[in-house]
Amino acid sequence: WNLIADQKTAESIWVVLTEAGRRGKISEQIGDGDVAIRLADAYEKIRMRLTSEMRTIRWKYDEIVDFDVKISKNTRSSLNGDPTSQRIVVNLKVIPAGETEVKTLFVDFDEAQLEDFIWRLQEAKAMKERIQKAVTVTTGSKKKAMR
Repeated sequence: WNLIADQKTAESIWVVLTEAGRRGKISEQIGDGDVAIRLADAYEKIRMRLTSEMRTIRWKYDEIVDFDVKISKNTRSSLNGDPTSQRIVVNLKVIPAGETEVKTLFVDFDEAQLEDFIWRLQEAKAMKERIQKAVTVTTGSKKKAMR
């Protein structure tokens, strides 16, 4: 590719080509100059493979629009003989990706399962914050180096 002069240019070309693969066609907004013709030619050469790969990527995610929590406590069960059992039921109202209809997902926890679930959520949140901090530090050092 004689067209690629540096990493930024290569990344820009990749963005144009992946967006074309995602949409199934190359944008008319790139114009009709020499660069646009080369991009269109490159896209046509990889179109089938690129579009099939891009279809495997999930571009939208399910959206939680509401939730309810119900806590119940049985003081005595004639079925299993437990003196006390507590259940926590979470009803998540979700719009699945690519759909418009709300679906409800029911999750039923006992006390130990709920504690484990909360702990895992907190662990995931802490990991996200560590990653975000590392990205900020890396991005900040790159900006300082450019000055």
